[in-house]
Amino acid sequence: MPHNTTPLTLRTPSRCRRPIAIAACLAGLIAPLGSAHAQSGSATVDEQYRQALYQRETGAPYTAIESLESLLAGDPTLNRARMELAVAYYRTLNFARAKAESQRVLDDPQTPENVKLSVLSFLKQLELEEKAAFEKPHKFEPNVSLGLLYDSNVNAGPDNALIGPGLLLTPSSLKTSDWGVVGQAGLTHTWLSPAPVRIGQATARFGWVSQAGLYYKGYNQEHDYDLGVVTLATGPTLIVGSAWRGNINLQVDHLTFGGDTLGVYTSLSPSASVRVGLNGEITGDVQWMHRDFKRSIDTGRDSNYRSVGLAYGHLFNRGQLAVQAGGRWFDESADADRFSNDGYEYFVGARLRAWNGGDLFARAAWRRARYDGVEPLFNAARRETEHRVELGASHTFQTGWLEKWQLSATITNVHNEANLSLYGYDRDTVQITLGRGF
Repeated sequence: MPHNTTPLTLRTPSRCRRPIAIAACLAGLIAPLGSAHAQSGSATVDEQYRQALYQRETGAPYTAIESLESLLAGDPTLNRARMELAVAYYRTLNFARAKAESQRVLDDPQTPENVKLSVLSFLKQLELEEKAAFEKPHKFEPNVSLGLLYDSNVNAGPDNALIGPGLLLTPSSLKTSDWGVVGQAGLTHTWLSPAPVRIGQATARFGWVSQAGLYYKGYNQEHDYDLGVVTLATGPTLIVGSAWRGNINLQVDHLTFGGDTLGVYTSLSPSASVRVGLNGEITGDVQWMHRDFKRSIDTGRDSNYRSVGLAYGHLFNRGQLAVQAGGRWFDESADADRFSNDGYEYFVGARLRAWNGGDLFARAAWRRARYDGVEPLFNAARRETEHRVELGASHTFQTGWLEKWQLSATITNVHNEANLSLYGYDRDTVQITLGRGF
């Protein structure tokens, strides 16, 4: 779990209502208690004090703890330094030591009453944050959604029956439209270690995330294209402060198509995200997948798929607008060369908080695939370029009987260009979904 950045509410001036300013404000109230020591000693005490604050605010909280503890060892009555030490422990998620140091200031008979009120408020907030962060290491999050779908090209068929000299498609192979229903249900279990660990100057928490999910898409008439997916996934995660996070996901998907078992996909996907500045993040991932097809008509399609992706996301206007762009390289080695392919894709997307509880989003992707083997009917290898554009909106209800439910609508256009006319098609889908996480 990342470092909790929820502002602490103290009975102090408004300039003190951010975690990074807590000790500075308290130190201003406590400073008279230590002023005599600073004068009787030398500038060294103040220099050590300022150096410790600099270390803490520039990403070295553990070094700051060492500096402040050294300073307090020489003069345990410097309560302003003790409160800065409490905040440093808070930054490293060591709530027990943060509370202990704050309590020592509170118990000091020389501490003024107005300062005690601020320290008591600080202690209360520490207790609340510790409870939220560590009281329940296990978290279960179910989710469910149900929707309607219109598909202009269920079978991804071409518009023209004539696909080559002397080659004519049957009507059932041409573009076919239909509507249907989509449903999804899932359960996510997250475990976070009850004790944080130190990695350099950062505080990290180790965890484990597991998921189970069901997905079904059923058409009104074209039942041969009904799709069902059962998913099980699990893997470790590591969250290092607000700087970066990483995880490894092992996943198994069982797919049915038209009521029959299509295959089993088994994948391993490590990924990592690194914060860039205040509002940016770079995410990289690698995926290995084995696709095991079960139907006799899919002989030769068993494959090993590999991909590498890199994306950059950025928040604008205090998080009201999120933009992400990235790319991916992929390679699939199948038993039959005509199913083996490699290529790359690019995408860009954005999400805008347009009203209270409402978002507008858009995504565009461009994908290029090159197949190895020759197609029997054409005596040529496939080359495909897919253009995909998705537009949508969502609204989360704030009150009423639909409170916390989200209504979303998406429109997607896919234009697939191919050197072989059999594989070129256009497809539009419209989907309206109502769902909720619990």
